[in-house]
Amino acid sequence: MSRGRPELASIFAANAARAFDMLAYGDPNIDYVFETARVPAADEKALGRRLGTFAGGTAANVACAASRLGARVAGYGRVGADADGQFLLAANEAAGVSNTFLRRVDQPSAAATIIVDASGEKALVYAPMPGEALDEAALSAALGQSRLLYAMPYDLEEFQQITALAHAAGVAVAIDIEAAVAPNRERLDALLACSDIVFMNAGGFRATSDAEISAKAIRPLLDKGPQLLVVTMGAAGAIACSGSESSEHPAFPATMVDATGAGDCFNGAYLAALFGRRSLSDSLAFACAAASISVSAVGARTALPSKKEVEALLR
Repeated sequence: MSRGRPELASIFAANAARAFDMLAYGDPNIDYVFETARVPAADEKALGRRLGTFAGGTAANVACAASRLGARVAGYGRVGADADGQFLLAANEAAGVSNTFLRRVDQPSAAATIIVDASGEKALVYAPMPGEALDEAALSAALGQSRLLYAMPYDLEEFQQITALAHAAGVAVAIDIEAAVAPNRERLDALLACSDIVFMNAGGFRATSDAEISAKAIRPLLDKGPQLLVVTMGAAGAIACSGSESSEHPAFPATMVDATGAGDCFNGAYLAALFGRRSLSDSLAFACAAASISVSAVGARTALPSKKEVEALLR
């Protein structure tokens, strides 16, 4: 199970007085979004139109979604000392996310080019900021003010460092696993061992399993470390499993305009519901509802819902 770590409810209760419910670890980035009839193949040119420039980044999107839904959230990472960096900081502030732990550095801000096809599905190219050594003192100070750390574990060695610091500070760890993050079972097991809450999309689950996505197939993964595991399945909904219960919820009907950031919105909504002491099944319904609203406009954060909007849909 959680390899001797405290239960999530105990962690959250013990850290209730800390300034932030969640620390979102990762550099925000600028999204340049284009629309085409279909995503071009190799060595193919497609005619399209530019839909706009938006604030993005997986951890930052989750942070903004959770903040909009009532969680106290801070970002941790870097932005460039450029106009893009200022844009990203302002976008966080607009969503209520604290920039206390975001540094401005003399580098271009991270960026992504996103191509959205006629169905609303997407393809993207991501250009991260250059890597740097982990500042353990700075991260530990931020963790000391947080209840949960959220991260995308692209670099396993770094992820193991930051999760060790988080658990030493009494902080729970939540991650998102995509196929590119854990392409084999060895990598998946290493990530599960470090984590308390794990989100996976259908592609991430199927990258290491031939089993049909179900509570029965998900539950053995809890034996590797996490206390809660949630698998999202797009239009098919989502499944959540803990050591003692499981729940499945269908997707809500949605007007698909742009799927960018829908998974991030789901994760942020689920965590916000968890901080609000909702049950596993209620948290799942809340997150499915939030994600269905988020796809109704172009940009990962343009249609991030408020708590009032999600509650209205649930009713």
